[in-house]
Amino acid sequence: MLNKQYLRRNVPLPPDLSYDAIFDALEATQDFFKSIRVGTNIILSSIIQANNFSGVVSNVFTVKLNDVSNYKSFSDQRYPDLMHISNGTGLEVKASNKPLKGGEGHNGHSGWHIVVCYTILDNGDIEFTHVEIANLVGFECEGSDWKYMGSRRNENDSQRTETYVTNNVGTAKLRDGSVYLNPEFVTISNAMKTGRLNISELPIPTYSPLQ
Repeated sequence: MLNKQYLRRNVPLPPDLSYDAIFDALEATQDFFKSIRVGTNIILSSIIQANNFSGVVSNVFTVKLNDVSNYKSFSDQRYPDLMHISNGTGLEVKASNKPLKGGEGHNGHSGWHIVVCYTILDNGDIEFTHVEIANLVGFECEGSDWKYMGSRRNENDSQRTETYVTNNVGTAKLRDGSVYLNPEFVTISNAMKTGRLNISELPIPTYSPLQ
């Protein structure tokens, strides 16, 4: 289950966003999927295609963070998913079933990004295992943290929309910003630590779990 001892409270966050708000939103998102299973006997993770299910997890987490913080739902079609009620800081949300993956999006925007990573339990509920957060440099900016992947067909022979993924530096920023990390599910290998050391243009911050 979620455990506050896995919150890493030295990781930088967007202005006026707290570690406890992130944790509460994670917990409320898990409870949402559990309540559907218990109340209707429907296991959403078993009937929704994996990539679409991640989108649902992202959407629910966005709503739950809206409920417990000053970051309010802004747009599900363009950046950002959440925006602070007064200072204009944006926060983009993505969900993934692969921890330590890095970021992915349709536009590669500058700004704060949070990636909530989950596993599906035997009963079909989800448990969050890893959360990354970082302030990324947009694709059209000098020193961008993104690379353009274009549009291509997936394994089901359907055409994907245009996609950007974080490059080595962008992925390192997100991994450094591991604000929640459950070591029972997420292992940082020696090879990953060595690879992080090789990114000379980005010094490893004191809060990184890849030290």
